[in-house]
Amino acid sequence: MIEMKELLALLPETRRKLLLFLCEHRHEDRLRTFRQISLQTQLTPITVRNAMFEFKAFGFVKIYEVGRAYVVVPTEKLKEVCEILSR
Repeated sequence: MIEMKELLALLPETRRKLLLFLCEHRHEDRLRTFRQISLQTQLTPITVRNAMFEFKAFGFVKIYEVGRAYVVVPTEKLKEVCEILSR
């Protein structure tokens, strides 16, 4: 059976970097916009935007539109995946 860490290795580098970033910050109560994530991960805003909408489709995050910005909120599903990855 394929382990979760092996599946993570199959992800493109940008997706893997963003998923690991979300896992690192999953317990923080701070809300982050696409732009803030972009600045912290040093990825382009469009890359972050596209990846976050992919993660939303998987149920890893919820995305809320606040004014002209989008806010990313991790879900319990993401937190479960992060726990498995941290083992």
